[in-house]
Amino acid sequence: MRSLNQEFIKFMYNADEKEYMMSLITYALSPTIAGYKPSSIITISNKNKNMYDLWCKYGSEYLENINLKVFEINRKENAVVLLFYNGKMLSEVLCDRDNAEFLSKFGYLNSMPLIDKLNLLKNRYEYNFCPHEMGIFLGIPVKDVEDFINCSEKECVCCGYWKVYNDREKALEVFENYNRSKHNFLKLIQNDIGITKVVKILSS
Repeated sequence: MRSLNQEFIKFMYNADEKEYMMSLITYALSPTIAGYKPSSIITISNKNKNMYDLWCKYGSEYLENINLKVFEINRKENAVVLLFYNGKMLSEVLCDRDNAEFLSKFGYLNSMPLIDKLNLLKNRYEYNFCPHEMGIFLGIPVKDVEDFINCSEKECVCCGYWKVYNDREKALEVFENYNRSKHNFLKLIQNDIGITKVVKILSS
């Protein structure tokens, strides 16, 4: 993996501004593009190589080339928080019985259309910064979300993309899938494959 990372760094160093923006975002979104994750949240700001300006310039073109939808969670000067999501997968996750029961505590009704749930998340984000139920939207198991909220005395059995308090083996399998999708992205980029084709390969 180290050699691939070095190749990616080299590629990014030599990439033009559009390639740079699209590649950096696609790397972060790889688990969602590959269908392992219902959504990914990304903050795009000018603190990192004027990424916000690049998003404003090339974002629409980028969205035409990926298999995900995007929802704006928050916007400030020179920064935007975006939720990229697989509509079908996210709807299924939010309607899961245990997840729906948990979400109902925060005003999310199972009968609400997905867009209404996203709008409620946006409103709660504005007042709570990153509300705990965000974890459900991102595919984190509800038991781990609840234990994190309750500051459980349970020992954290492992930590990766989230703090795991319960099913360690299942979480490690999920982490491996996430990492594999990013690894596959790096290999494709190393072979000079364009973003549109990369997305098709990752999602196949």
